[in-house]
Amino acid sequence: MEDDRSDSSVTSIEDDDEERTDNTENLCENPTRDILTEGFFRLFKPVIDDLENNIRGARMNQVELRQQLDELSVQMKNLNFENDPQLHDYFKRMVHIKQKVVVIMNILQGAQERLVAICQQQELAAPPPLVQDK
Repeated sequence: MEDDRSDSSVTSIEDDDEERTDNTENLCENPTRDILTEGFFRLFKPVIDDLENNIRGARMNQVELRQQLDELSVQMKNLNFENDPQLHDYFKRMVHIKQKVVVIMNILQGAQERLVAICQQQELAAPPPLVQDK
């Protein structure tokens, strides 16, 4: 009942070592493996070449983008130094105007609240209108 070709048989370590050395000797003389290797190489070579070209192109684009960003940064720094005094004065003026507008808005809001309160008091104090029958 026991099959000599069974993979579940227990072998000694020495037998495993002999099998490994036998397999390593056949590495150079295995035509099937060579054909498969060449097939895989031919299959994946165009994909790998395209991937390398795309990576190379992406790196070149990154270098160009970095140069453009550096140039833009220099230009922005120059503009910042050139326009800083002018913009600073205008900014100060706008802050002062905003503060004045906030003060005026608070005054108007308070006046409106008082006006609403006066109107409510007047409505409560006024006699009801007379209804005339025709």
